[in-house]
Amino acid sequence: MYIGTSILNNKIINIMKKIYFFAIVAFVFSMAPANAQFVDDIETYNLGPLFTPRWTTWDGTNTNNQNAIVSDAQAFDGSQSIFIGPASLGPQDAVLDFGGVATSGVWTVFWRMYVPSGSTGYFNLQGNVSPSANDNLQFLSGNITLVAGTLADDGGSSALSYPEDEWFTMRAEVDVDAETYELVVNGASGGVVGYTGADFFGGVDFFSDSETNTYFVDDVRLVQGVLGVDDFSADVFSVYPNPVKDVLNISSKAAVDTVVVFDVLGKKVLEVRPGSVSPKINMSNLSSGAYLVQVTIDGASKTIKVIK
Repeated sequence: MYIGTSILNNKIINIMKKIYFFAIVAFVFSMAPANAQFVDDIETYNLGPLFTPRWTTWDGTNTNNQNAIVSDAQAFDGSQSIFIGPASLGPQDAVLDFGGVATSGVWTVFWRMYVPSGSTGYFNLQGNVSPSANDNLQFLSGNITLVAGTLADDGGSSALSYPEDEWFTMRAEVDVDAETYELVVNGASGGVVGYTGADFFGGVDFFSDSETNTYFVDDVRLVQGVLGVDDFSADVFSVYPNPVKDVLNISSKAAVDTVVVFDVLGKKVLEVRPGSVSPKINMSNLSSGAYLVQVTIDGASKTIKVIK
């Protein structure tokens, strides 16, 4: 069959566009942290009691008094975080459920935490939490308390310091096969501790254990493998809306250095150097289609796909 030259060229160009686009997307996601299971910046929920398959409760029921509360009183990134308050409010007994994925190997859960001065906090690491933590009672860690700037774990971790009245990084690394866990606060380790009686790493229990209990949790991530603070630094932002019509909002805690937008051929079509926190990017002059938006904060970059 004979195909006109212009038609043939158009077909080749369209095929190449698809190849270039999927090659770029593959490269972008190859640069993301390996085996990331989820990242939750708490920005997609309505304010108030929260109950989802990921944010459930100790007994697995949506009874409001146990639920995590989405609050805009504090936030590390964006405008919302999880609030766990005084025991008289419930007590709250919220469970971050990993969905049964961390059954073998090394897993790391990471979140940002804020404990006001004069307030306390509590959490523990859980084994199997399905159909509920109360059904299994598999305490992987000891009782982990945060009081007056000191994190203590009666499961055997060394005491760790944390700052009051400011956000800090909280990390728990669990080796399911070796049955060990390690708590890390702002890069300082409490040592490796053994555990028994847990089928696997099922989740985290955020409990209100006293009337002085008040703390906030933001930017939660679960990955297979070890995740350091540096791995997280480029991800402390979110973008919306997506799809975007004219203006793309970047919600960030730190100043955004640059925003570079690439089309499906990998061509740079827009570059902005906002140098400010939570900038707005005008994309009104761009044609409809798929774009890759590279955001750089403090020298660390992350690229996401945006539809216009």
